[in-house]
Amino acid sequence: MLNFPIRALLISPDIVSDDTSLEDAQEALAHACGVAINLMIDVNMPHNILVTDEGMTVYVLPRKFDMVIENVPFFTSFESLCGFVKFKSADAYEQADEAKVLQMLSEKVSLSQSEFDDFQQKLVSKFMKEYESEVIA
Repeated sequence: MLNFPIRALLISPDIVSDDTSLEDAQEALAHACGVAINLMIDVNMPHNILVTDEGMTVYVLPRKFDMVIENVPFFTSFESLCGFVKFKSADAYEQADEAKVLQMLSEKVSLSQSEFDDFQQKLVSKFMKEYESEVIA
């Protein structure tokens, strides 16, 4: 996802023809999400999930643990990570502005670029191993 403060995966089936059944698309979506979520569980990575588009689009937001995030005045529930920020106190709310929240999300909550790249590589490797495939450049 581009221009979003949290590095995230957007998983949605690409239905290219009328021959593709909705059931097949949903099954593929569920499988892809399951593989990504199981990987995060296996490596003990906290994450949030948002399902939209009548269940046909899933946003997977890997993030840092709440315990290691210092001085973040809001909760890291999926609502906060998706734009409906829940603050921990009235003072935190009064002192916040959009730029500060976006900066904190990007710098303190989101995985760094290298952490996200590592996660993506592990995910691709898991799919390649499962399907005995190779990456095409």
